[in-house]
Amino acid sequence: MGSNEETNAAGTDTRPPMLVESDYDSWKIRIHRYIRGKPNGKLIWKSIQNGPTPHPMITDPPPTDSTIVPAPRKKLDSEFNEEENKLEMADTQAEIILSQGLPRHIFNNLHLDSSHHC
Repeated sequence: MGSNEETNAAGTDTRPPMLVESDYDSWKIRIHRYIRGKPNGKLIWKSIQNGPTPHPMITDPPPTDSTIVPAPRKKLDSEFNEEENKLEMADTQAEIILSQGLPRHIFNNLHLDSSHHC
């Protein structure tokens, strides 16, 4: 049986392969295959490549007898349509997969970088 590091690097159906920094090219192929096997795998991969989808916005109708158009606001979760829910779930799954498949110091750097884009 292989070492614990080899087992972690390989991944399982329920846990993504762990990046071994000296073998990025192999990991990228394995993580891509792992993600493709997930429901909404294409959306998850797109989220990893392009970053999370911007939060959906909505503009409420103006109050009666008013010509002032309210500023757009972030949608509440209850206002999301099916596609917006699917995209948000893919973004969440992408973050979970990366948090499990990357060494902590790499994930923390990615997470800190992405928080500046919000």
